[in-house]
Amino acid sequence: MQIMESETVPPMAPSEQIHHTIDDAYDIEEVWEKEIVVSDVFRNLLHHPAQLITRWNWKSVVLAVIIRGLIYLNIYLISGESWTVTLSAVVVEVPFRILTTGVAGALVQSFRKAKPIWLANIIVSIMLPAFSHTVEFTAHYAHERFFYDVLAATKDGVTRQRTFAISVLFSVVSVLFNLYAMRKGALLVGAGEATQSLRNDFKRMPRLVSEFVIVLPVLISRFIESGKLHYALGVFLSFGIMVGGILGAARGKWFWAWRSALGAWALLLFATVLAVVVRRMLGHNARSEQS
Repeated sequence: MQIMESETVPPMAPSEQIHHTIDDAYDIEEVWEKEIVVSDVFRNLLHHPAQLITRWNWKSVVLAVIIRGLIYLNIYLISGESWTVTLSAVVVEVPFRILTTGVAGALVQSFRKAKPIWLANIIVSIMLPAFSHTVEFTAHYAHERFFYDVLAATKDGVTRQRTFAISVLFSVVSVLFNLYAMRKGALLVGAGEATQSLRNDFKRMPRLVSEFVIVLPVLISRFIESGKLHYALGVFLSFGIMVGGILGAARGKWFWAWRSALGAWALLLFATVLAVVVRRMLGHNARSEQS
């Protein structure tokens, strides 16, 4: 008895501290590993779905309300709709964004450490827009079909369809940007010490946006410099096909698909040429960077 009382357990060294694993963590942000396999993210969310509520991303809600409201406001006015109809569309858009975007933002954040990155990008760019725009289409369609006598609505639905198509494309881009920003430590909620104030996040936005915009042009230019022209061509073609496919399918018009694809290719071509020129002026070369 005296021996047992005299024995003490040595303190655990920091490196020996027990990490939360995917299986026992109620929130994936409690997992300390810097990289998490995509399948493990799904398993954790399936076992502990409540974390999408407790980690409700209010920062994503603030951005979504502002930007989505401006999208509907501008497109409806440009299309010649009255202020009454325009404001009614905004009133329909904002409430459900408040309800859905917080959960969607928490879901995106869950994939910020997920590997491989390309697979995580594909998953969030398909899963989140599919969910949010099902709700969006239903809300605005019901408004025009059943509640037009309560809130003024367009008569033929053309403006709604046009706005919906642009909104879908914006969703894919914004989801990918949010995931990119979260990997850089911005727009996080419930991530412990990694979480910053919204003011600090906003201060970082210009730099994050500029870095995000040049990702594809720089990637293509690096492929060209490395002699991997088939990779460069593949990324270039995929971008236009994705943009055209999203807008064409969402609008239900073939000419929207090929026109938007051509526009996307023209814009990406200009940005890529600019990236190649700037990289050469700065002395950057993919082959020398890899060696």
